[in-house]
Amino acid sequence: MAARPSGNAPRSALAPILVVDDDGAVRAFCRAVLERAGYRVIEAGDGEEALEVLTATTVSLIVLDNRMPRMGGLEVLEQVRARPWTETLPVIMFSADSEVDDRVYGLSAGATDYLGKPVHPDELVARVQTHLRGQQAWLRTVEQQLQERTTVGDALLRLQPSSSPEGTAGAITRELLALGHVSGAAMLAFTPDGVARLIASSGTSTRDVTSGGALPVQFCQLLRRRAADGPWTELREAQPAGALGVPLGASETPASAFAPLRTSGPPLGLLVIAADPDAGGDVISQALATAIDFSHVASVLLGPLLEARGELEALREQLARVLRERAFTPHYQPIVDLSDGVVAGHEVLTRFRDGTSPDVAFRQAASLDMSIDLETATMAPAVHDARNLPEGTWLSVNVSPTFVTSGGELPDLVRGSDRPIVLELTEHDPIADYPRLLSAVRRLNSGVRLSVDDAGAGYASLHHILKLKPEYVKLDRGWITGLDADPARQALVAGLAFFAERTGSLLIAEGVETEAELAALRRLGVHFGQGWLLGRPTPIQAR
Repeated sequence: MAARPSGNAPRSALAPILVVDDDGAVRAFCRAVLERAGYRVIEAGDGEEALEVLTATTVSLIVLDNRMPRMGGLEVLEQVRARPWTETLPVIMFSADSEVDDRVYGLSAGATDYLGKPVHPDELVARVQTHLRGQQAWLRTVEQQLQERTTVGDALLRLQPSSSPEGTAGAITRELLALGHVSGAAMLAFTPDGVARLIASSGTSTRDVTSGGALPVQFCQLLRRRAADGPWTELREAQPAGALGVPLGASETPASAFAPLRTSGPPLGLLVIAADPDAGGDVISQALATAIDFSHVASVLLGPLLEARGELEALREQLARVLRERAFTPHYQPIVDLSDGVVAGHEVLTRFRDGTSPDVAFRQAASLDMSIDLETATMAPAVHDARNLPEGTWLSVNVSPTFVTSGGELPDLVRGSDRPIVLELTEHDPIADYPRLLSAVRRLNSGVRLSVDDAGAGYASLHHILKLKPEYVKLDRGWITGLDADPARQALVAGLAFFAERTGSLLIAEGVETEAELAALRRLGVHFGQGWLLGRPTPIQAR
């Protein structure tokens, strides 16, 4: 667990902030900014060093770079969330990537916040202050509950918040059973599509729920209306029998109390308390007081998790709609042999009907565990429509390592192609098991070849080349733009050409847009090129 200073503690009294980045200049910048704001700072140059610091030292917050060699930020975050004493620690991730999908991916992995580089000093300090203030606010809530209701406070102190709504809600409902007047407790979450789901339930009169189930729509609407008005102690309207594992209506027993879970917006869910009629005294008043008290604490603990899940569920429904409606079209961009100007192949690029960037769509799908569904759905029409392309050309298809090794429909799609298939992997796709990936490729037909994208964009692409020995290596377009007038870029491309030659690969330059760039690529010995100068991506019907 993070340090627990009082709400009025000076910043210097807080446990230090850990800054993790492989770039020494970035670490120095963060240290200077945060120390000027009154915080103490510890630095770590990579993920392994960061985990060693967390083992030996208590920190109040982590500032974590997303992209680092050896152990990336997401891998560090996974281990931080797996440790009981750091699983609730605020973690601010930052990276050069600033797209919404990158932030969603980082947040869904367990980050507290996400900043794009370069970050403004004032914004960094403000974000740190916000999350430390939120952490201290929760601690003040705990202390207040301890003062007002000792028994309830003792139960709260035993809580070990989880990184999932179900885990956190389950811990809360189980702890509430320690109160003598409580016979059962349940937690519901309202979803963006109007459904209420039971995410936790504990007690002798309840069902044990771990994954949650949707309640009848009309009943959900009733609960939402009542929750908007605040806590209540009875539900006079009819309810489906056994809809929840706790008694809800006066017809069964009046001893049930309800309190909404909310942050700044509409209710996110409900805390339901079933009072023990044999406990004596005014059990319904005690149940209501418990529901009200713990709904505030539960909102602090569950609010961010439920809000993040709501965003993900909205994205999931949006992607499911795209899949149902097949709201995308394959476009084909020619890949030209620079020695003679002849089209040697085509890269298939998916264009979505709603204008969503392909990078955004596929990264969101990966964050939602729907990447295989989207890759399968988009590759099928791409292979089918490619039959109308010129004979003797290959088809390059962007794929994730997960899709290749999943054992799904990729083999059938490859067998259905009338031309050689090139499977294109980008450096943004982590590969955990190179032998497994190569084995999966070998099980496809002999016409399948590999390509590594974004060469020169980072360490991962060069590592992919060494491990996979692909037939093709694609030069990142960032190195092609203005190549003819930049000796440094020319030197880099020449070096990559030599590297590709020694590894048995052929270079493909992306983003060729001017005759001068094309001439420079030919002089440097690059084999193939693609870009708007050589041909724009178009659908089959437009060719």
